[in-house]
Amino acid sequence: MFKRHISITSCLYSIPKKNKLPPRPKWLIKEDEIKEKFLKGGSGPGGQKINKCNSKVQLTHIPTGIVVTCQATRSQQQNRDKARELLALKLDDLYNAENSRNNIIHDRQLKLKQSKAKKANRKYKKLEEEKDTPSTPEEVIMDPDQEFDEFIKSAKVDV
Repeated sequence: MFKRHISITSCLYSIPKKNKLPPRPKWLIKEDEIKEKFLKGGSGPGGQKINKCNSKVQLTHIPTGIVVTCQATRSQQQNRDKARELLALKLDDLYNAENSRNNIIHDRQLKLKQSKAKKANRKYKKLEEEKDTPSTPEEVIMDPDQEFDEFIKSAKVDV
């Protein structure tokens, strides 16, 4: 019966680990809701093979009308897998916008960028403070009247 106290601020502003991201939402795709086409490539690397073979994949999600095309490689099977993954991510964004994988990855990237900027600002602020403050007591500039009073006091003690 141990109770743990978790700080709310640490939960809200913590940067999720890369290996703790939600899984890719492949379960959102149902094969009977997809129309699949294979097209000739026409652009990008691959040369003559791309222009002759139907390696480009176009998936259409019938209920939503979302169309995804993929021509990442010369392999038709790899393009099919990649297109299904892209379609699943788009459906996840549509159905679960707040907690979708893309949204979490985007938030993570923003937080990392802000963290780096904050760290750099602290570094340069610290350097400025070190430059402005004197490092030894001899460098402390005194008022001329105060310096004269100090001199008189030290002269009286010596006499």
